[in-house]
Parts: sequence; C-alpha cells; structure tokens
Amino acid sequence: MPTPIHDLPDGYKQVRHVVLLSPDNLLRINLAALLPLVGSFLLMAGWMALVLRLRGLRPGGFGADWAWWVWLLLIFVGSIIIHEGLHGAAIRWTGHRPRFGMILSKAAFFATADQALFRRSEFIVIALAPIVGITCGAMALMLFVPDTAAYYIGLGAVLNAGNSIGDLWMTAAVLRYSPAALIRDEADSIRIYER
Repeated sequence: MPTPIHDLPDGYKQVRHVVLLSPDNLLRINLAALLPLVGSFLLMAGWMALVLRLRGLRPGGFGADWAWWVWLLLIFVGSIIIHEGLHGAAIRWTGHRPRFGMILSKAAFFATADQALFRRSEFIVIALAPIVGITCGAMALMLFVPDTAAYYIGLGAVLNAGNSIGDLWMTAAVLRYSPAALIRDEADSIRIYER
C-alpha cells in the first residue's frame, strides 16, 4: 500500500483547477458521455452475441419474470452503489479514508477523501476503477447467468460507462501533467499540483 500524502510537499504549486460540473462544462460533458455510452454498447452487444454463440440460449431463470422497471431500478441503484464503492476501495488502497456523498443541486454522487493528495497514477486508478471493474464484472457474469439477467447486466454496464464520463474527463485532464503531479479531489472538482 502506498504511503498516503496529506500535506502539499515543498516546491509544489497549483497549476490547474478543474471544475467538472460548472455551467460551462455541463453541455460538453453530457455530449461527451455519448462516446463511452456508444462504445460500451457496441462492446456489450458484441460480447452478448459471442456469449450466446458459445453457450447457447438460456431462457427463463433468475429475473426472467420481473417487470422491466424492476430491472431498471436495480440497475440504477446497484450501479451507483457499486460505482462509488469501487472508487472508495481504490481510495482505501492509497491509504486514505473514503467519504461518500451526493451533491443534490447537481444530482451527482461522489467518493472522495478529505485532505488527501493522490499521486497521478493513484488518481487514475481511483477514477477508472468503476468503469473497468463494472465492465469486466458484467462481462464475466454474462457468461453464467440466464439470458434476461445477462441482457440487463450488460445494459447496466453500458449505462455505467455513460455515467463514467466525469471520471474519464478528469483522467484526461490529469494525463496532461507529469507522473510527479499530485491531485486533490474535491468531490466535483480537482486541483492539480506540480513542482
């Protein structure tokens, strides 16, 4: 486990403050969300076709008689819990204590660590943990569950990918800086520091 950083080391200064959900960014972020949404849809559709070819049809089974809205409710609630939980697990891996919450005015959920500074590589792991974890987990589950459950699990991964645009946006922002950069996560914004 890495040694957690709480205080800004000597010689570092703030080089950028990225406010994810600023009024200027909202339209761009929502339009950009179409990229991971469509990409994930194509991936999951291809995966589902391959799974069905490999194992054949498995009608019925778990959840086959549930109403579509029950599945959507489960996907919505479950993906938020798993998404933020994966952020929290990655934050814990860095040696910091995660804090979870929601910004009601922006309908945004978050996992952060108060007064924590993350190395660039740590921040990238934290940011990408949900999209990678949920996509890979969904693909694995789809191999074993009946068709209806596989369809909705794949749909959940697709919706999670679209909802991960903030994580992808922040990752793209920090990748512009050196590996020695430090990042402070402030729930709906980040501050990037460099020597």
